[in-house]
Amino acid sequence: MSNSRAAAGHRSRLTNAETVCPDCGGPLQKCLIQQNYAIVICIKEDCGYPFNKKEVFDQLVYVDDQEILSVARKRLSQE
Repeated sequence: MSNSRAAAGHRSRLTNAETVCPDCGGPLQKCLIQQNYAIVICIKEDCGYPFNKKEVFDQLVYVDDQEILSVARKRLSQE
């Protein structure tokens, strides 16, 4: 992890506590917003997490290339 990523507080993996929405208890998911950056959001349609929070950028995480490729392979194999 580069110094700029470390300074920005980016995390590469979600911890167990970070897989459950703090607002509604639903599952959280990474949504890729740029090549290696994702925002962690609640997948429940009636929950606004993290967009209902003052600091949305706290949920911005770095996504490793291998994780992106793994998800892409899974999706392609389901088609």
